[in-house]
Amino acid sequence: MSDYQAVYEDLFVKNLRKYSSIKKSIKNKINRLLEDPYHNTEFLGDHKGKLNLSGCRSIRIDKNFRIIFVVCEECRNIQVCEFCFCEKLPDKTVIFLTIGPHDKAYSIK
Repeated sequence: MSDYQAVYEDLFVKNLRKYSSIKKSIKNKINRLLEDPYHNTEFLGDHKGKLNLSGCRSIRIDKNFRIIFVVCEECRNIQVCEFCFCEKLPDKTVIFLTIGPHDKAYSIK
């Protein structure tokens, strides 16, 4: 049973269709994230000269693939996330922003 509810951004859904060959691995990671989105995930911060992903988290699907997401309760606490609408959602919500190869996933707009 999941402790968190999921919200999927359009870009995530679009990319999920694109990478259907690893859909089973992705689904397993999503299910695990919804049980505990902090376990084995990386908190992302501001990278000088790159896109500001402060407030977001990432998790590996495999060596090169990443899921980029936000946990609403954490987003509210740090108040720096630029990508979501957490103020309209319950604390126990995970917003899935995008998925893809490392370089593409980290360049979301």
